[in-house]
Amino acid sequence: MNRELVSKEYIVSRMEELISKNEGPFSIVIADIDNFKNINNLYGNDIADKVIEKLILILNNNLLPEDSIYRHGDEFNILLAKQGAERGFMQLEEIRRYLSDNTFDISDNMKTEDIYFTLSFGIASYPRDAKNVVELFRVADSALFRAKELGKNRICLSESESMVLKSNYFTKTQLDRLSRLSKSTDRTEAFLLREALDDLFKKYSK
Repeated sequence: MNRELVSKEYIVSRMEELISKNEGPFSIVIADIDNFKNINNLYGNDIADKVIEKLILILNNNLLPEDSIYRHGDEFNILLAKQGAERGFMQLEEIRRYLSDNTFDISDNMKTEDIYFTLSFGIASYPRDAKNVVELFRVADSALFRAKELGKNRICLSESESMVLKSNYFTKTQLDRLSRLSKSTDRTEAFLLREALDDLFKKYSK
């Protein structure tokens, strides 16, 4: 999916518009690449920049068309325009797990490196967590801080909320094939499963 990165002003303006029209729930996410300074120091600026490009590609491939991404250095603001905290958490968990389970061949003009990197996320949802833009960002930033303090590579909601994920079970062969397909397409396994289900529904709904 070709999605242009937006400005911070656009994110704020869009949030204010959604609030003024009471079009909730929606969520604002603050995400940060874990230990990015180490990547920069170890592999150099060019590879570090390519890591960010790879992450943007993965986010584009796995977010919804109406979602927006703003980047500032190695930090991202993501507006999930039609998702509350629970749905947002599950979508971001797919991305977090995909990153955590894989390494990526990152190339600049001189070399190719096998890079492992993870993300931490903080989520705030309107109207449950806050009723205005400033407070939503404060809650999301506080949640991100807790994610970092708890060990990174995780998602935190507002302090009063938690999330428990359910597991699905498949054969090892199916999971291995799904994992390879996920890696080759830069799409999470859950995204591919939803796509397959959509095709299944179309096939048997005729």
